[in-house]
Amino acid sequence: MPLRESTTPSVEPGGITRLRRPGHGVQRVAALGLAALVLTVGPQAASAKAEGSDANARVEAVVAADGSITVNQTLDFPDGAPKDLTQTIQTRTDADDGAYYEHQVDEVSAKVGAKQVTPQLDQGDAQTRVRVPEAAGQSEVTISYTVVGAAHQSPAAQGQRPRTEVQWDFLQGWSVPVRQVSGTINTPGTISFVTCESGAPGLLSPCSTFGGGTHESPQPSFTDGPRAAGDVVQVGFALPSSLVQPNETVKHHWSLDRAFSVNRNTLLASLLPLLLGGALLWLLHRRTGRDVAHGGRVTPVAEFRPVGAGESEFTVLHDVRPGHVGTVADEHVDPVDITATLLDLAVRGWLRIIELPDAPHKPLDWTFERLEGGRGELRPFEQRLRDAVAPADHRPAQVSQITEAINPVVEQVQDELYADVVQRGWFDRNPDQTRNRWTVLGWSALAVAIIATVLLVVFTTFGLVGFALTALALGALLIGQQMPRRTTEGTALLAGLSALAGQLQTQPTTNLPAGRELEELSQILPYTVVLGGRERWIRAIVAADDDATPDPHDLAWYHAPGDWHLQDLPESLESFIVTVQGKLFGR
Repeated sequence: MPLRESTTPSVEPGGITRLRRPGHGVQRVAALGLAALVLTVGPQAASAKAEGSDANARVEAVVAADGSITVNQTLDFPDGAPKDLTQTIQTRTDADDGAYYEHQVDEVSAKVGAKQVTPQLDQGDAQTRVRVPEAAGQSEVTISYTVVGAAHQSPAAQGQRPRTEVQWDFLQGWSVPVRQVSGTINTPGTISFVTCESGAPGLLSPCSTFGGGTHESPQPSFTDGPRAAGDVVQVGFALPSSLVQPNETVKHHWSLDRAFSVNRNTLLASLLPLLLGGALLWLLHRRTGRDVAHGGRVTPVAEFRPVGAGESEFTVLHDVRPGHVGTVADEHVDPVDITATLLDLAVRGWLRIIELPDAPHKPLDWTFERLEGGRGELRPFEQRLRDAVAPADHRPAQVSQITEAINPVVEQVQDELYADVVQRGWFDRNPDQTRNRWTVLGWSALAVAIIATVLLVVFTTFGLVGFALTALALGALLIGQQMPRRTTEGTALLAGLSALAGQLQTQPTTNLPAGRELEELSQILPYTVVLGGRERWIRAIVAADDDATPDPHDLAWYHAPGDWHLQDLPESLESFIVTVQGKLFGR
């Protein structure tokens, strides 16, 4: 804490620097006026004075080598001390930038005349109030105490020795006015400068006289007065740190600006974990989450195989089902994958989708029929889904109520589909379990980061570090969704899916074997639901309807009411897909 140097000094005999406060003559005039007022008031004023007279104060202080100060204050009451005599000692001093100095006041004692008494102490956060018992009418009262924290480290200029600046209100907080105060301060060595200011707290001006640091008067000393109740006399001086050690305790008032201070230290402390943590997440993703390269190998999913001049048939390779396609493509089992599986089960002859007759004021609805002897072996997830919508011993589900049928088994269907893609060698671990592990890790890290941020904001100036930790935790949550890792076979299959998606968008829909158009087009439809392009293939089915005769049973896998035509298929099938996905999304 820098000390204010005195100005306009004049040297008095004995080496004491004397500063006269402006308006000293005015004070004399005011004093004469006050005396006249007292003479006018008469006996009433004298009676009031007897209740609580002004005092003369003597201060003797000793500065120890550890920076502690022992202060002895003696008040002389020419007319006797008042009944209620207190002193309030400030234990907290505000400084710049929200900082404050905390002082520890100990060893408080009191004497009334020659009698030692036990003072009553009321200690608060910023002050200690001392009440002296048995003081009423006494002519002399002494309060002594020791203060720690008033010795401050002063920055040393280049080439100079470090020094300690001592500053304390050697007179402060008395409940009575003081006519005249004088004081001497014993220090372990010669001081380099001295200042003295007095007045109401926050409105200080130079003391009447103060000095020290000279051959004739080496120790700090001061005189001042009169002082009103509650006024202070603040003295400051400096000594080499080798003689008096600093013992200041600096604390700070909490504020958001301070909690999120921006400086070199806080920026470095924030950037370091952010960069290291970001690099760690990148390395983890690169080593355990990035797909294994397929080395240019492509695993075809299906192909359009030529069977004659201008004709080709759709052939599924490697027994890749539409549910596999969606799961390998985006690493999730989505409602669209379940919808495509239902269509595929119907096209392969394990189910039949039955469109129900229109009901007034109700949306289109469907039910399912369980069939046997379909093509291809049923995978576990397909068997469970088939049993859910068309159980062997219960009524089949309706699409309007499909949520009730699928909800009890949907998690098992997803787990079995995930297990299937791992068993087929397309993923090295269950994608859903991998995401779940990283999600738990990410949320745990986010909780720790939030707690750390709160603690850093409340107790330090490094709130920015908390933001960096929170960003890393959010990064772990986000990157965790990308951690499922495809194997070499999985990336080769993904390349094949990309090739098939392109073919479904460009392959001519009219180059199918004559007489088998509906069968071939139906076989393609489930794959278009997950890979795109279904509109053009549905239109090809519509084009196969070349008469006005209703076609409710022309498709073996989709039956409709008696007046239904293939031309109605785009609306019916689109409604079926949207309704099933909507029910599954809304479950």
